[in-house]
Amino acid sequence: MLTIALAQLKSSFMNKQENLEKAISVMKQCKQKAVDLIVFPEMFLTGYALKERATEMAEPLNGPSLSGLCQAARENEIGIVIGFPEKKDTQYFNAAAFIQKNGEVQGVYRKVHLFEWEKDIFTAGNEGPLFTMEDGKIALMMTFDAGFPEMSRIYALNGAEMIVVLSAHVVPYQIYHKIMMRARALENQLFLAVVNKVGLEEQSVYFGESAIISPYGDYLNKTDHQEKVIIESIDLSLVYKTRESLSMKYLENRNVNYFKKSRLCK
Repeated sequence: MLTIALAQLKSSFMNKQENLEKAISVMKQCKQKAVDLIVFPEMFLTGYALKERATEMAEPLNGPSLSGLCQAARENEIGIVIGFPEKKDTQYFNAAAFIQKNGEVQGVYRKVHLFEWEKDIFTAGNEGPLFTMEDGKIALMMTFDAGFPEMSRIYALNGAEMIVVLSAHVVPYQIYHKIMMRARALENQLFLAVVNKVGLEEQSVYFGESAIISPYGDYLNKTDHQEKVIIESIDLSLVYKTRESLSMKYLENRNVNYFKKSRLCK
């Protein structure tokens, strides 16, 4: 069983130290509840709406903020996924670090589909890594990524049992959030967990509605528009039992020849 916590929280805009302290406080609370993995929203470490200020706030993977989180993960024996602006050589990425319970960075996901101002600052990622825990394989996406069904399908075909979406979704896009997240879980018959921010940042209102969704597209746990940490224990092996039990076998019934002809599949 994987016990996952979604930290639907406000970020203190451009205040990494305050956000770091908030994240570590949540980790300490979740340790008492035997949580395996805590997920924080997109760009939680700095706030999302940085625009040209993203370069001054960015850190490398071995920077002070991530190092502090690695130490806290090790001390509390809890895995973390957290969004931050990453500096790598001369490039900048909208990134999410996957930190294991032992405090080691297993890897980083760099947002593939950049949105509006992000394209002026960040380089688009071009990899979709799978992160392995004792309980299963997890893939990462960010807000705008969820609107591209091909991405979650590739993850499913590569063995992901859960997709975790770090979100910075704002009003008035609630309908996109509700439909796309459930659809990505349902059409790929896997678990999906989405954690969104709440509160006001610059001119943007983040609406929350973080959720954990089953391979049937049902809500297992969902929250509203307030700061809250939701926790759910999930048996990721149910992905395979679901696929076996349903007649709607989307993965194995793909007409690969059609996709090849359309140049959507090699």
